Amino acid sequence: MNADAAVRRKVTAGETGPLRLLLISNHRRFKISFRAQPWARELAARGHDVDVMCHAQTERLCTRIEHVDGFRLIENPDLLIGSLRQGWDPVCALRRGRFLFREDRRYDLIHCLDTRLAVIWPALTYARRRGIPIVSDWIDWWGRGGLIKERRPLWYRAAFAGVETFFEEHYRNKLDGLTAVSHALIERAITLGVPRERCKWIPGGANFAAFDPICTKKDIRGRLGIAMDQPVLCFAGLDVLVDLPLAFAAFERVHAVRKNALLLLVGVREADIRQIDVGESARRAIRVLGRVPYAELADHLAAADVFLMPYPDTVSNRGRWPNKIGDYMCVGRPTVSNPVGEVQRLFTEHEVGVLAEPEPDAMAEAVLTLIANPEQAAAIGRRAREIAESYFRWDRLVAGLESWYREILRKSA
Repeated sequence: MNADAAVRRKVTAGETGPLRLLLISNHRRFKISFRAQPWARELAARGHDVDVMCHAQTERLCTRIEHVDGFRLIENPDLLIGSLRQGWDPVCALRRGRFLFREDRRYDLIHCLDTRLAVIWPALTYARRRGIPIVSDWIDWWGRGGLIKERRPLWYRAAFAGVETFFEEHYRNKLDGLTAVSHALIERAITLGVPRERCKWIPGGANFAAFDPICTKKDIRGRLGIAMDQPVLCFAGLDVLVDLPLAFAAFERVHAVRKNALLLLVGVREADIRQIDVGESARRAIRVLGRVPYAELADHLAAADVFLMPYPDTVSNRGRWPNKIGDYMCVGRPTVSNPVGEVQRLFTEHEVGVLAEPEPDAMAEAVLTLIANPEQAAAIGRRAREIAESYFRWDRLVAGLESWYREILRKSA
């Protein structure tokens, strides 16, 4: 394909035709269900040819390819282990680059779902050599006082804070556009030189594909041995558990008033809570379900009356979107959270729960009010699900992403 033909194809694709897209993630396969996978699934359903690159769970040698939900999933091997498999292996970067040049696919656009080295180096090299527009996605505030300060030990911060910040910021204004999960990250990108008109806000979505149908409260409580008249608070977590102590403190105060109240922890392990200080009586009323397969998450969440989502005012919370709120809204229960960042914007614009100050007494009071007024709680829960269907369905969000892709292609062509 000569240069003129390539430009003509990009213009045509940018206006009407199906797109050939590459999404490159810094996450292992089990974590792409929060963003890369629903994007790819919905884009494929809209007729586009989509490839997704992610890190393999444990594989160190071989690249594995399979077709999932209408798109091609490419699992790249990584020499690092565990949570270090998040885009830092330079050998993985070289392997990804070699894979791209060997296949030599003529993508219309490449979307980096982060800018760590194993994502940005191969993607940017291939995009520039082949004249392909390339954009990035920003979902967490890591550097400059963000998650690296809150969730990493001192030695890690001393060794890697500069590296994290460099890769988080350096490449943003060198690409053709940016999607971000929060308005705070968009503003940060603009200060780095990204044109505002090339930025697109895309929050986390509501995964109705996994949350319909949902087990009834009666059925799941029967399976878990929980009485129907027990007030059940629920906290779901995966790897962001820094705010869990606030949830415990709020529950302890709820339990002091409602002795039969239960705190259900979904996705949290016993090892995650051993060091959290809580009274013995309240601790006995905490049920730890451990890691739950995502396909079963909706049924377990259905046992709740109220969801607890602590969200203190930190740099990282101002910059991120709590993916669990999409799950909570799908289930149709009210959520008690704090007025910070995207959560404040969501709860202010849509009644999906109750905002309270990020301290135990205020959150406990909000929970107790909902428990004492079940009709009000049920009404808020119904509205939360309606909001999820109206505004946060992945197919609706991805339709906006597709339009933005076409806009970027028109500008780039």
